[in-house]
Formats: sequence, structure tokens, C-alpha cells
Amino acid sequence: MIIQILLEGLGLGLLLVLVCAFGIRRGAVGMVHLYDSTVQVRCVELGLTSNDRIRRNSTIFKVVCVPVYIVYVLVCVYVINDARGFASGFWQLFFILSVMNLVDRFLIDGFWVEHTRAWTIPGTEDLKPYIPAAVKRRKWFFGTLGLAIIAAILSGVMTLFLR
Repeated sequence: MIIQILLEGLGLGLLLVLVCAFGIRRGAVGMVHLYDSTVQVRCVELGLTSNDRIRRNSTIFKVVCVPVYIVYVLVCVYVINDARGFASGFWQLFFILSVMNLVDRFLIDGFWVEHTRAWTIPGTEDLKPYIPAAVKRRKWFFGTLGLAIIAAILSGVMTLFLR
């Protein structure tokens, strides 16, 4: 069961990688909504994008991707793994989300963004690292406590729904 849940977490991480790859297919400016506001401001000043386009891309990302990620974990946990009860659902949801978080922190942020040119936006190189230490700390904090809260909420809702 642990191996299956690990694979489901890696699948969710792969989905995140694919979303990022799609988002930067025409250049990293396509995902500038994920960057610090100083990078966003610079991209607008350079004429690479507009505030409206940044807001639009951010909204699309939230409206499309977040529900897909939620449906993915719920299907894995409650349909494929047939979890019942709060505790069973919670630990599986939290484990899958945590694996995805590790993929995001180490593979995407730690390697892809920091050590390749794929996420470099011309004219903003002086603003590197794109993910400052304070942002990394917040991401790690949210990736632990925040995902635990999300897992608890989803598990609670599903426990009520499956009664």
C-alpha cells in the first residue's frame, strides 16, 4: 500500500511538472505569476507581459490546476485505494500531497528553476535567485502544515460524504 501511495504522489508530482513545462513552453514569462512580485514588475516594465496577463494566467492556474490536483488525490485515495474513515483518508492524502511537495521543492524549485536556464527571464537575471530564502521557508512551512490542513479538510468532507 505504501508503494502504491508513493507512486500516486509521484504521479501528482509528474502532473505538476507537466503543468510547469506547458506553462513555460513559450518562455518562462508564461509562468511569471509564480515568481516574486519584483520579477513580475520587471517583466511588465520590460514589456514582456502585462499585469492583466499575469492575473489571467494566475487565475487560470488556480481555477484549472488546483481542482485537477484535488480530484486526482481524491480519486487515488477514495476510489482506487478505497479509503474509509477520517484517519485512513487523511494519512493517504497527506502522504500523496507531501510527495508532490517534495517533487516541487527539490526537482522543480531546487533543480529546474535554480540550476537550469528554462525558467530564466531575459532582463531579470539580476533578480536571481528567483526563489529567495524567505520564500523557500514559506513554501516548506506551507508544504508541511498547509498540506496537513488541506488533507484534514478533504478527509473530513469525504468522511461526511461517504457516510
